[in-house]
Amino acid sequence: MTSVIPLSKDGLSGGAMEACSVVPPEAVLSGKADETGAIHLEAGGGKFLIGTWECTPYAENLAYPDNHEFCVVVSGRVVLTNPDGSVNEFSSGDCYIVPKGFDGKFEVLETLRKIYILYTE
Repeated sequence: MTSVIPLSKDGLSGGAMEACSVVPPEAVLSGKADETGAIHLEAGGGKFLIGTWECTPYAENLAYPDNHEFCVVVSGRVVLTNPDGSVNEFSSGDCYIVPKGFDGKFEVLETLRKIYILYTE
């Protein structure tokens, strides 16, 4: 039987966040990415993920050659710098999409918690 998966306003689905490591160390430009996360749904052999991720302030080069990501910021602040140098800042309640082919900078300004949907082609 398949049931609805409720998410709290904190981005949790009943379980606790666990330590994780999704930020590649070689991509880090500054700070230290201290990460926790929870996967709420995985489908298509891992090609489709919905989860919650939290991380302390840091900056990285972010390249998505094969992924599309939709995010809802639950708390904190993040800045994404586009390849053309334009900057977008997001905070609690904001949503954003990182499309396949993005290659720019991702910088957590205040500990960030986001709910994400990640699709890998």
